[in-house]
Amino acid sequence: MLTFDNNLQRLIADIAEVTNHLNSDEFSHVLMGMLAKYVSFDNMTVMSFHANARPRLIYGETKKDIYFQDGDLARYVDGAYLLDPFYLAIQDGKPTGFYYLKDIVSDNFYESAYFHQYYQFSNLKDEVGYLFALQDGAYLHLSLASTKNYQPEELAVLESFTPWLAVMLTKQWASIVNQGQEHSEDVTMHNQLSVAFQNFGRSLLTDRECEVAQLILQGHSTKSMAVKLNLSIETIKVHRRNLYPKLDISSQPELFSLFLESLALVATAEEKDPLIAYHSKSSKS
Repeated sequence: MLTFDNNLQRLIADIAEVTNHLNSDEFSHVLMGMLAKYVSFDNMTVMSFHANARPRLIYGETKKDIYFQDGDLARYVDGAYLLDPFYLAIQDGKPTGFYYLKDIVSDNFYESAYFHQYYQFSNLKDEVGYLFALQDGAYLHLSLASTKNYQPEELAVLESFTPWLAVMLTKQWASIVNQGQEHSEDVTMHNQLSVAFQNFGRSLLTDRECEVAQLILQGHSTKSMAVKLNLSIETIKVHRRNLYPKLDISSQPELFSLFLESLALVATAEEKDPLIAYHSKSSKS
C-alpha cells in the first residue's frame, strides 16, 4: 500500500498550487517558484517556436546576478535564434521531451561565439529545455538556465516533471502560440532570415566555404564538419583558412558579429547574400 510521506505530500501540494493558477497572470511566476523548490536555477524563459515564423518570448524571469547585454533578446529574434541549439533540435525533428543542453549541442559549441555571447557573459553555464510539440509544427519551449552545472540527480528530477509540464504549459499557452503564427511580420522576417543564412557569404565564398562558415557558426569542430560534409579534416582546414580573409575577418567572434550585422539588413537583401547590403552600407558611411 502506498505511503504518503512528507516529500510526496509537499509535491502534491505544490502541483495543486500551480494548477490553481492556470490561466492567470501569476501562473508563470508560481511555476518558477515551484520548480525552484526542487532544483536550483537562475533563469526561466518560455518561448514559442513556429514552423515558418520567428520565435516569440512568452515569459522570462531572472534571478539576481545574471547580466544580459542590452538588446540581447532583440538580436536573438532578429536572427541569432537560427543558431540556438534548441531551435536546431526542433529542425532536426526532436520530439516532445526533456533535453539537456550538453546532449544536443554540436561538439564545439562551448567554444562558439554564440555560447560566449548568450551564456558566459550573463554568468550562465548550463541549461535544460522542454520542447512540447503543438499543431502545425509549432513548439512551446521552456528553458531553465543556471550559473552552475546541473547534477545528475537534478536532471532526473527535472525530467520527471516532463509529462505534467507538457499538460500544464499546453493548457496555459497553446492558444497563444497558435494565434502567434498568424503574425505576418514574423513569418516574413523568418523567411528572409532563413534565406539570408543560407546565402550568407555566397557573393565572396565558394559553395563549400559557405557550408563551412554555417557549420562554424553552429559550433561544429573541424572533425565534426569533416564528418557532416564527408571531407577530410585537412580539406576542412583549407576551406576554413581561406574563408576568413575573403570575409576580411580573422576569428570566429568576428564571423559571428559579421553574421548578425548582415542579418540586420535582410529586408534589403532581396534573397541575395546579405553581405552585399552590408558592404554597400559600409561603403556609404
